[in-house]
Amino acid sequence: MCGRYANFLTEQDLIDAFEVAVASDEVRLLPPSWNVSPTQKVPIVVPAKEPAPVGERHLEVARWGLVPSWAKDPSVGSRMFNARSETMAEKPSFRAAFAKRRCIVPASGYYEWRTGTDGKTPFFIHPADGSPLAFAGLYEFWRDKAAGADAAWMASCSIVTVASRDEMQQIHDRQPAMLTTESAAAWLARDSTPAELHDAVAAPAPALVWHEVDTAVGSVRNNGPDLVAPLA
Repeated sequence: MCGRYANFLTEQDLIDAFEVAVASDEVRLLPPSWNVSPTQKVPIVVPAKEPAPVGERHLEVARWGLVPSWAKDPSVGSRMFNARSETMAEKPSFRAAFAKRRCIVPASGYYEWRTGTDGKTPFFIHPADGSPLAFAGLYEFWRDKAAGADAAWMASCSIVTVASRDEMQQIHDRQPAMLTTESAAAWLARDSTPAELHDAVAAPAPALVWHEVDTAVGSVRNNGPDLVAPLA
């Protein structure tokens, strides 16, 4: 599973890497983070709504931890920061988003903890070439119905996970679904079939490298470049 990641990409990095046509003003207010945790606001790449041209992408902001439209309150999102690829099409919490609201969650890298006889060891995992990661994501909109028709809508998102592959199994049994340029296009396309979407998240991940980092990353109070530094 993915419960912590880093995103220190600039707005221009995101625009260039993900071929974004329009970035919301809220994106500019997001600071870089080396310790993104559930319930925090994060940038997401979404397909533009009609009548925008097919394939146009927008950069928006969502709270990490998906809140279904039918939820009574947004607290449920703190538990739904990941969506398993094997069940996302059927689970009531994710199936509507899987059918209609798919996104990319950009990242510089992510953290995973390996459990051993001496406890849990955190690792920072990132592309070998330093390029941005494109996590497959789902997003939803929620508002407090008790507050009336004028209540503001809240966007939230979840990161899709798959069974770990190859060397990644040495660290954890799950990993984020990481999209390639081609699979990202299929993931965001309005007319992709369920089979094509499952193929997109099953596509091989980019070449990854990892190193052990300090356990300070385990606390949300800590944030800074030192968190991704290799442990001496």
